[in-house]
Amino acid sequence: MKRCKKNFRKNSSGQLLIVAALAIAILISSTTIYVYELSREINNVESYPINDFILALRQNTKNTVVSSLSNASKGGEKTVLTTNLNALVQAFRSLHGLETCHLTFTALNNSNYDSGIWLSWTSNSSGISSAYTNFTLKVYGMETNIAEEHTVNVTTTVTINGFYTKLGGGEKLVNLTCAVYNEGQPALAENITLFYEDLGSWTLADSSNNLLITDYGNGTYFLSFTISTSSDVVQVSAHVYDLRDVFVQANTTCYEA
Repeated sequence: MKRCKKNFRKNSSGQLLIVAALAIAILISSTTIYVYELSREINNVESYPINDFILALRQNTKNTVVSSLSNASKGGEKTVLTTNLNALVQAFRSLHGLETCHLTFTALNNSNYDSGIWLSWTSNSSGISSAYTNFTLKVYGMETNIAEEHTVNVTTTVTINGFYTKLGGGEKLVNLTCAVYNEGQPALAENITLFYEDLGSWTLADSSNNLLITDYGNGTYFLSFTISTSSDVVQVSAHVYDLRDVFVQANTTCYEA
């Protein structure tokens, strides 16, 4: 086990949009270079590595969805997903030079998802940040006729539960267990920050509260801190970034054990 303290980072929406724009530009540029290098190695249409092209497309669609979700989860507009995907679609239309390449996408819209983005941080003891998009690729020409469909679902989930015990002098020791998941599988956190409610205001839990975060290395974290409060319950909010830089907030209510 290793112990580490993790700091909360604040970014403005304007800065986030700039970062997202730079990220998508890098993705598009890297894809263009990749396919160009492949095309230099071929002599005719039949030998063109179309499977490599499809793999590159799938990876870049996922990277774009992850980058967009990261942006939206930190205060960016939900429409950043469709904006970035439209840019990627335009880039791919000119890549497969020997044949016609047509990439389209549909961002999920339902009771949870808006423009392909779902942020749910109000449920007690859990939080979700998710992006969901369907893609269709058509490549057709004299020697090739391919229709390929795939779905990109990027979901970061955080759960947190705990309790407190009374200490001397009116203090309370709060013990928490936090778990992080990517697409339903255990995942690591890049940063975890805890806040507790005191007299109607949210206060950062830090070294003055004897904050301790223990990383078990499997996506599960043990956290503890002490506070002085007369309340019978302790409201806690965990602000978490996963390794993909996707932000999730999860709140819980702690009762005396």
